Amino acid sequence: MDDDDFGGFEAAESYEFGNGEKQTTSPAIAWAAFPTVSEVHISSDVLERSVPSSCLVSSDSFSLSSDNVATTIQTANNIINPDVLEEQVKSQFLCFNIPVASLNVVEDKASVTSAIASVDAETQRTNEPKSYLQQAVANLENKLCTAEEEKLKNKKELECLLEKNSILGMNFSKEQKEKGISHQDHYKTLQEKHKQELEDMRKAGHEALTIIVEEFKALLQSTVQQQEAAIEKQYILAIEKHSHKCEELLNAQHQRLLDILQAEKEVLSEKIEEALMQQAQKHKEVLDKCLDEERQRSKEAVAAAAKAEKEVIREAVLKAVEEERRNMEKMHAEERKMWEAEHDRHKEKIAQAVWEAMQEQRKLNQ
Repeated sequence: MDDDDFGGFEAAESYEFGNGEKQTTSPAIAWAAFPTVSEVHISSDVLERSVPSSCLVSSDSFSLSSDNVATTIQTANNIINPDVLEEQVKSQFLCFNIPVASLNVVEDKASVTSAIASVDAETQRTNEPKSYLQQAVANLENKLCTAEEEKLKNKKELECLLEKNSILGMNFSKEQKEKGISHQDHYKTLQEKHKQELEDMRKAGHEALTIIVEEFKALLQSTVQQQEAAIEKQYILAIEKHSHKCEELLNAQHQRLLDILQAEKEVLSEKIEEALMQQAQKHKEVLDKCLDEERQRSKEAVAAAAKAEKEVIREAVLKAVEEERRNMEKMHAEERKMWEAEHDRHKEKIAQAVWEAMQEQRKLNQ
C-alpha cells in the first residue's frame, strides 16, 4: 500500500488555533485538516499483543519478506557469538523503514523502540533455543497484520469524519448565510425606520420653527404697535406741553402788549392834556393880546369883535379838538395795526418754532 493513500499525513504541518488546540494540515490534500489527538501511553505488554490505533505505518516499509525471515533464522543458527547475533538482528530491524505519521503522537515511536528493545533482549539470550526467535518473528508478523487492519480502520474513520466535516461545514455556511441575510434585512428595516424617524424629527423641527417664527412676528408686531402707541402718546403730550407753553407765551405777550398800550395811552392822554393846556394857554395869550389891541382901538368894536372872536375861537378850538381827536384816533388805529401786525408776526414765529420743535422731536424719535 502506498503512503499517499492515507492522505499525505507524513508531510502534514501543525499549527495552533486561537483556543490553543493544534490543527494538522496536509499540503498535499487541502481538506486534510483536523485537530491533533492527545497523547496515549501504552505499556509494553499491550504493545506485544497489538499495535495502537494511532500508529499509522506503511505496509511497504513495515513488512518482512520470507527471504528476510529465512536469512534471519539461518544467521541465528549459524552465529554462536551473542554479540555478532545482536548486531545482525539490529541491522535487520534497522533496515525496516518505519515512517511515523506527523500527528504529534510520541507513543508510536516509543512502541517501535520498545519492540526493538524486546527483540534485542530476546536475541541477547544466547542460551535459548531457536524456537524463541521464530516465536518473536511470528509475533512481529501478527503485529504488522494488526497494524494494517488498524490503518484501514482509521482510514475509513477518517473518510467518515471528513464527510461529516464537509456536511457540517456546508450546514454552518448555510446557517451563516441565512443569518447574514436576516441581519441585512433587519439592518435595512432599522435603517428605514431611522430615516423615517429623522424625517419626522425634521418635519417636527420645521413646524416648530414655523410656529416660533409666527409667534415672534406676532410679538414683534404687538411690540411695534405698543411702541408706536407710546411714541404717539409722547408726541401728544409734547404737543400739548408746547401748546400750553405757546399759549402762556401768547397770553404773556398779549398782556405785555396790553400793558404797553395802556401805558402809551396814559402817556398820550397826558401829552394831549398838556398840549391842550399849552394850546389853550397860547390861545389865551393870543386872545389877551388881541383883546388888548382891540381895546386900544375901540372898546365897542372890541366887545362885538370879542364876542365874534369868542365864537370863532370856540369853533376853532372845537375844530382843533376834533382834529386832535381825529389825529389821536388815527394814531391809535395805526398803533393798533402795528400791534396786530407785530402780534401776527409773533404768532407766525411761535407757529414756526412749534413746527421746528415737532420736526426735531420726530427726527430724534426716528
